[in-house]
Amino acid sequence: MLCFEFIYILGPEIYTRYLKRGVYKYVPKVWLKKMKPKEVVNFTNEKGDVLGKGIGVFLENNEKTKEEYINGVIDGVEVFKSEQTGKILYDDIYIFNRKDRHYIREKTGLEIADGMEVLIYFLPYVLKELLYLCDEKLWNSEILMVSDGSNLPYKLIERLSKEVRFLTILEDKKENAQKNIDKIYNDTGLSIFYSQNVDKILMNYNIIINFKDNISVDTKKLRGKTIVFDLSVGQNFSEEINNINKSVITIEDFLFHWKDLIVEKDFFHTEELIPSYKYEVFNRYDIKDFKQVLVKNEKYTLEELVQTKIRNRIHI
Repeated sequence: MLCFEFIYILGPEIYTRYLKRGVYKYVPKVWLKKMKPKEVVNFTNEKGDVLGKGIGVFLENNEKTKEEYINGVIDGVEVFKSEQTGKILYDDIYIFNRKDRHYIREKTGLEIADGMEVLIYFLPYVLKELLYLCDEKLWNSEILMVSDGSNLPYKLIERLSKEVRFLTILEDKKENAQKNIDKIYNDTGLSIFYSQNVDKILMNYNIIINFKDNISVDTKKLRGKTIVFDLSVGQNFSEEINNINKSVITIEDFLFHWKDLIVEKDFFHTEELIPSYKYEVFNRYDIKDFKQVLVKNEKYTLEELVQTKIRNRIHI
């Protein structure tokens, strides 16, 4: 049996283009929509190793309920997954909330690639470089991290522990927070301040890293020089900031070089750089691959971000 690490549920445009190349170009679309999930392409590297499989499931993006999309993903994956497959790649990832993703994982045994592992790995590097370009040091910065109650914020704190001195964690579950705070202190020596009242402390921080989907804060109280990394699933926090406090920099994703990682480029991506969730399926964490950040849906190198969005304001 062919083993591969990810299944990519191809977008409707790519899947339709594939079908129109062969005998299916004569078949009415209404009939095509009734087809079972179809294998389209094996994704390989330059050595010929199979990294993943591309399958066709959906021919339209907006004609099904979310439940139908979830069941379509599960049905397609179950047909084609191998024993080695660990990730599901799906471009409309943001229609699935945490509960949906948990349900898909329970049914298939596979994780939906969401880029979180990549973001946690690269964020200390990005933050350090960004501050360096601003003539600042991460060591002197005050960071607020908003926890979603999972272990992800604490994984990031462990990666940051040798680079920071001033870090506050905001979490609803005090016992969970204290347990993790104690562990990090014992493992790394980093002392973390804990708080449950966000509005009283917002003005103290120039860097905020958010993991929580729904955070009730007065975004008008954010410093105009604040940099926010929004790692939450729905990214409601950055959306609210962008609507109310436009002087805050909201970083929503990292973008990566990928062209030499895969041979079947036409089926994988149409742009020069890929988002973190697509980079994740390569299990490759190379600083040289990092190229840009996504800010308010615009792409910037760190140098461009500093020159166009930060230098014309007060220093961080």
